[in-house]
Amino acid sequence: MTQIQGLNRVVNGVDRLIMGISGLALILMMLHITADVIANQVLSSPLPLTNATVTQYYMIAVAYLPLAAGELRGAHISVDLIVNSLPPAVRRWLDHLVQAACLLLYAALASQALQLAREKLANDAFLMEQATRVTTWPSYFIVPLGFALIALLLAIRLVCRLLGRPEPQPAETAPVTATPEPQHHV
Repeated sequence: MTQIQGLNRVVNGVDRLIMGISGLALILMMLHITADVIANQVLSSPLPLTNATVTQYYMIAVAYLPLAAGELRGAHISVDLIVNSLPPAVRRWLDHLVQAACLLLYAALASQALQLAREKLANDAFLMEQATRVTTWPSYFIVPLGFALIALLLAIRLVCRLLGRPEPQPAETAPVTATPEPQHHV
């Protein structure tokens, strides 16, 4: 097994794990909200702590954990109307610059979010819902994890591109060249 294949296996393993956790959070959120609505309509008594659980745990996991998965699949929004008209060498250089800028941005976001999570842990952060204390500090660690994973993926991609090596690809796609040229759409 080559280093690239090993790296691809690790990236895909983390991707499957994070997507599994995110998918589970989404399913649990749907079931929890459905059960809450049914209990409220049928029993005239909503499930306790639904709002806190949905907003403080499920939604955060569903929004932040799959950031790297979206990047791995090229599913994030990009506007490349002008970039596509540039020569290939300029596009590659600009791509490297954007990758580096995004890497720095996500690393900074991860650092700041981790600092906030540590503060919330130190203060034993919680909220009150229906006269019940709901501990919330664990959910604050989901955000820096999501940002750190996308920063790590961007770092791996940037290094692969600069070395001319194939980038990690999602398991459901075939490998592509080290530095793919942007496709022109008619």
